[in-house]
Amino acid sequence: MFGLDWLTPPEWVAAVEGEPLALLSDHAHCELKAASSAQSLLLRNPGRAEVVERLGAMAAEELEHFNRVVTILHARGGSLAWQDSNPYAEGLHRASAGTRSSALLDKLLLARLIEARSLERFHLLSEHLLDRELGGLYADLLRSEAGHRALFGQLARRFFPEEEVEAREAQLRALEAEVIQSLPCAPRVHSGPPPAAVVGG
Repeated sequence: MFGLDWLTPPEWVAAVEGEPLALLSDHAHCELKAASSAQSLLLRNPGRAEVVERLGAMAAEELEHFNRVVTILHARGGSLAWQDSNPYAEGLHRASAGTRSSALLDKLLLARLIEARSLERFHLLSEHLLDRELGGLYADLLRSEAGHRALFGQLARRFFPEEEVEAREAQLRALEAEVIQSLPCAPRVHSGPPPAAVVGG
């Protein structure tokens, strides 16, 4: 369903929902970085009309999501926290660098994986959050996240042979599973697994 090698246990929601303002702040940063990444890919490929048009539209949509999340964050008395790093995304790029043959293919497929992980986490939050206002927010974003995941896969297959895309995507899925499981659990969209005590009941 999500195209991931490791699926997050539903107990992850219980482990992160105790700090909704921190989760919302991190989510806002994720939307902002997704917009920035789409713009960066666009600027590096100005001659590819499909990239320019589709990623331009995606960047605008991600900024709309950023504004929506920040509005909820502020309405609840929170503020956008300072965030100078993203251990998940940085870990993915660092882990994949040594086996990279095409920077463009990796950027597209890593973006696809990040969107897939976001989709999976939003699905869990929409289903299991006790805070139903926030659950509704994440439910509303599912279709958009699924569309973004599909877009990066379509662009990868537009510019690279199917066999190359499938082989590299399998390698990156395995790396992504290792990276996400190595991270600590925290009120972040892309944090690590819930503590064993929570999963075990």
